[in-house]
Amino acid sequence: MMNETIIEFDNKKRLKILLLGVVFTVAALAFAYYIFFVAEKIRIAHGTMMLMLGCLGIYFIIAGLKSLFDKDRTGLILNATGIQYKGTPVGKKIGAIKWTAIQSISMGMAHGVQFVFLKLHHPENHIQQLSSQVQQHVIANGLAVSADQLSIDFNELKNLIEAYYQRYRL
Repeated sequence: MMNETIIEFDNKKRLKILLLGVVFTVAALAFAYYIFFVAEKIRIAHGTMMLMLGCLGIYFIIAGLKSLFDKDRTGLILNATGIQYKGTPVGKKIGAIKWTAIQSISMGMAHGVQFVFLKLHHPENHIQQLSSQVQQHVIANGLAVSADQLSIDFNELKNLIEAYYQRYRL
């Protein structure tokens, strides 16, 4: 009998993402340094772009550090009422979704990452606080759930979500 399953974030996976952010930032800032101070011909547009990418990388490093040391380790909650995914800003804003609000579950891949897409019956009931572009994405594809930061692999995640959905959707 499935009462509630709580899946926590995996610090090792989050650390890999943080390290990728560090490498990305260092590379972008090194290219910006080269463009502004070493290259014979300075290209302002290219240098500015590299600086912006470096700043974006710094933002991701700060966000990664905050999430790495966050007290709330819960990444996904599955229970008889519904599902709550905290692995993305969209998932955090949408909050808990009842199983009866889910129209279908499908699998897909985007940017090399596997996702479980939760297509909603009436997505407008859940997405008011999101930007219009994100709202359109959720309406078209559903809420994307991945095992990227969770302490579970994708197949286990998919099987758990499908089992809960089959059991509690009615």
